[in-house]
Parts: sequence; structure tokens; C-alpha cells
Amino acid sequence: MSFIRILAMNRQDESEEIFQLTSMVLWQKFSQYDSDGSFPAWACRIAHFEMLKYRESKRRFKLLSDEAIESLAFAAFPISSQVNERRLALSKCLENLPDSDHELIRQRYFDHLSVSEISELVGRSTHAIYRELSRVHGVLLRCVERSISEGLQ
Repeated sequence: MSFIRILAMNRQDESEEIFQLTSMVLWQKFSQYDSDGSFPAWACRIAHFEMLKYRESKRRFKLLSDEAIESLAFAAFPISSQVNERRLALSKCLENLPDSDHELIRQRYFDHLSVSEISELVGRSTHAIYRELSRVHGVLLRCVERSISEGLQ
């Protein structure tokens, strides 16, 4: 999805529509996928073509030429791979957090509670919650960076 968002210049509605179109084509053409090749590269190539078809179907003013989209697609694949690698590392790091830290992250980012709501819920000051979030962010950042560097070795 990050690859598609880059191609759609982070337009949420276009990204979601292109993602749906790409998902359908991936299912339809899965029998043509060469299992010796890279699945992400194959999927990104299909997403690239779906983006071009989507743009053509809308026939609206194009901010970027097809050549610019081609260049963007070429540059976006490594970026989207890095984003996916970081997302996987973050998931593993979240699993290894102590329960109290995991709960704080869940409340803030998955339940979308504000810092004020969390502070009322746990009976601590907002300053203490901000400090705790900052500490946990640091722990997660170091864990993700360590996981990625270990993966490169």
C-alpha cells in the first residue's frame, strides 16, 4: 500500500481505489506469477500499471506525465520495501514490550485516545504520560533499528 500511496501522491481516495483494483488484478493473474521471482516486485509492477489505467480512466488534468509516474514508480519500490521492512520490525518490537508499555501504545495509537484521556484513565498527569510515550518511542526506535541492522548482516 505504501508503494501505491507514493504513486498516488498520498491522495487517500485514489490510493484506496488503486489498491482495490490492484488486489483484484493480483488475484486474477496469480496463476501467471513466477514463484522464482520477487512477489513484491511483481505486485508493484501491477500496481504501477493499474495507476496508469486509473489516471487514463479519469481523464482529468494530469499533474505528472506518464514518464514522471514511471520514474516515481522506479524510485518508490525500494522505499516501499523499506517501509514494509520497518513495519514488520515494529510489529515484532511491539510484541516484546512489557505489558504496561504495550497497553499505553495500544490506547494511544490503536484506540486513538488522547493523552488527556489516557491520563484520566490511569490517574496520572498528562506530563507523565507524554514522558512515558517518549520513553517507549525511544525503546521502539532502537529496537526497530537493531532489528533492521541485524537483518542486513
